[in-house]
Amino acid sequence: MRNPIDGETRILGVLGENIAYTLSPAIQNAALAHARLNCRYVAFSVTRKKLGAFFEAVRALDMPGVNVTIPHKEEVIRHIDSLSRSAKRIGAVNTVVNRKGSLRGENTDLAGFRALLNGLRVRDIRSALVLGAGGAARAVLVELAERGVPSVRVACRRPARGKALLRALGVAGESIAWRAREEEAVDLVVNTTPLGQNARDAKPVGKRFLRGVRAVTDLVVKPGGTSLVKDARSLGVPAEEGSLMLVEQGRESFYHWFGRRPPRSVMMRALEDSYR
Repeated sequence: MRNPIDGETRILGVLGENIAYTLSPAIQNAALAHARLNCRYVAFSVTRKKLGAFFEAVRALDMPGVNVTIPHKEEVIRHIDSLSRSAKRIGAVNTVVNRKGSLRGENTDLAGFRALLNGLRVRDIRSALVLGAGGAARAVLVELAERGVPSVRVACRRPARGKALLRALGVAGESIAWRAREEEAVDLVVNTTPLGQNARDAKPVGKRFLRGVRAVTDLVVKPGGTSLVKDARSLGVPAEEGSLMLVEQGRESFYHWFGRRPPRSVMMRALEDSYR
């Protein structure tokens, strides 16, 4: 049972732009209720120009912290006081922790993607195709590098952007044009683009290309599977959409704010219920 809202209720939330779609409030409020914490988690749609004022409010209201989503994961670094090792490595922040007015940036995307990849139980990945070179690709590329995947290709509309991202992260790899994404067989396909959020979206890659793939991960959150995941599963290829990543990174954020991790099942149930 939730605590009633009263004069001591504290506020957390997720910071982004045009984020009515976000599922973070559903899973975090379920975790807060389970832990019987007198807090509420909401969505904050804030423009880039107002980020400074927003973080002053975080300090003034003594908010435990916030999550950060597109398009602010890199820009928020200018407005906080320190970065964790993972946030420095990835060059982006998805969790801000407030400790007596000092704001520290964390990145739990790495833990989330690691859990997603571990769930596929595919070993000895020798090659990977990463679709997209936006902020979501950062944690993916770092994790693939840490696993020692020898061949990593980034497919994007502007190859120069992919090349710059690889260089910024210090990750060995190749940036290729989007149209060339299906030219070479790979072990692993990772979709970091929004393609698949809507039923009318074009598929990130064709079904025929997936015949030679050993595993597929799609960061788009869609319980039951995106079109990419469904295509892969129909061919017997292990595939997962982004629900587990969202839940796991949410659990890690909760840990940074409150020093404990909520049950995975509580957050996953809330996520699935939001789709019913």
